[in-house]
Amino acid sequence: MFSEIVNKYEKFSDGLISKISYKASLNSKKVEVIINSMNKLNNYQFETIKLIFTEIVFIQFREKENQSSTLINSAFLANNNGIMVFDFFPLIYENDNLRENDNSDFKIKCKEVKYVKIKTVSE
Repeated sequence: MFSEIVNKYEKFSDGLISKISYKASLNSKKVEVIINSMNKLNNYQFETIKLIFTEIVFIQFREKENQSSTLINSAFLANNNGIMVFDFFPLIYENDNLRENDNSDFKIKCKEVKYVKIKTVSE
């Protein structure tokens, strides 16, 4: 599923996070993120999707005054030996070289991720 997400939505460039939901129980944690992002395989039309992160290893969210933590320039996505990293505010170097940011405003590391398409924005 990770590869499919990357193939369709690449780095979530120019994306907008509209909702973040965190659920925790005794044995598990789950994060759902609703995001508007362009789908490369659909002529770069914007779609609203829900990313569902489970088996959470790490989550970090920071909201700073007068600064949005929901507008995405480009996200760093990686699969490191089964730990998937979604850093929505990575370090950006020349030639669009992205690196994970220890001080990211929003980052999730998990062992499982799924997504569902909610709608195409033109619908």
